[in-house]
Amino acid sequence: MRLGALTTDQTHARPTARPLSRSVLLTATAATASSAAFATGCLLTQLVTVPTWRAMEPTTFLKRFVTSGPATGAILFPVEAAAVALLGATTYTVTRQRLPGRLAWGAATASMTATVILLPVYFGRANTALLDPAFPPSNVADELSRWSKWNWVRTTLGVAATVAGGAATTAMLRRGRGRDA
Repeated sequence: MRLGALTTDQTHARPTARPLSRSVLLTATAATASSAAFATGCLLTQLVTVPTWRAMEPTTFLKRFVTSGPATGAILFPVEAAAVALLGATTYTVTRQRLPGRLAWGAATASMTATVILLPVYFGRANTALLDPAFPPSNVADELSRWSKWNWVRTTLGVAATVAGGAATTAMLRRGRGRDA
């Protein structure tokens, strides 16, 4: 008899956990790993790249940002998109199969999705402005201060997605007897 993620042993009438499928575990691991890669990239940007930018003369920064800004996005965005897709697939699967960790997977997916939402909300406009040759050097310090604050939000969301994904994977592996972790 099937009961959510549990089956009932007919001879003892005690619930026993179904084996966790390899594909679910691989997708969950890839989702968490891609979230961790994104969070690591954000931390590196925030702790190394942004302070380097802020230490530059404004005109030097604007010249450097033409290459380093788009390069940073070109590296991080595919990892971010992969994390959102893998987290979404994992959340869908664990919810459909009523596996433990559903709420944590939902939180991880929401956190990574929020990082993508920040692109049109702030980063797209800010990066486009910084790439504009007419951007006034006198505004660089203020814009980099805002950029740094928004990037901390994005970094925190990436770390939160990683922690939630790790907690959800642990809950799945522990096979929490139907309680959501």
